[in-house]
Amino acid sequence: MKSVFVDMGDTLVKFVPRMHEKMAEVMRKEGLEVTDYQVFRALVKHMGKSNFPHPDHDGLSALDFTDILYEMGIPPTPELVRRLASVNYLSDHYELYDDSIPFLRELKGRGVKIILVTNTTKKVRRIVRDLDLDKYVDHVVASCDVNLMKPHPKIFYHASLLAEGPAVHIGDVYEIDYIGARRAYLNAILLDRFNFYPEIKRDKVNNLYEALKLIDEKLKY
Repeated sequence: MKSVFVDMGDTLVKFVPRMHEKMAEVMRKEGLEVTDYQVFRALVKHMGKSNFPHPDHDGLSALDFTDILYEMGIPPTPELVRRLASVNYLSDHYELYDDSIPFLRELKGRGVKIILVTNTTKKVRRIVRDLDLDKYVDHVVASCDVNLMKPHPKIFYHASLLAEGPAVHIGDVYEIDYIGARRAYLNAILLDRFNFYPEIKRDKVNNLYEALKLIDEKLKY
């Protein structure tokens, strides 16, 4: 494998709180009985259907809480939708997962080109710099720059123009990372750190050390 495409949020970088965690907290304050898992699955299903950069959201899509609530079987009243939509769910606190640097260091030692493919705002450059990811990442393909969001296959096309040889994409959201990469005819690995996808049995790992092993297995074929 000459190139590896890798997601940022919840793949290399942990945002505290994570978007779905903040969303679940806000929903519970509204009196809704929801779990973090339920909100995550509803959120990613929604984003997998309608991810497109909104001009007012710096490279990210506008969340449709009518659809998110619908995915959870909750009646989306106009007042509830308005209140949920008024909250900023993006966190300014970020840190690396423990396996991120060892994973990147191992890939660099193999001479692999590493390309960050991420749905993100313009803050991505600061995050990459603050966490020293620029020591390992060769290129950044961000939704805020190319006006495309995963799972749209064209964002992977932009990354492919920078790649060398066959590539695999690693990310934490099946509906966005895995499906998007497969739509672009790329190998894909789902990083399921929190066992949010128990039904997925193929091409799935729980950490980036396992991802290295799976990349090795794919190289055999």
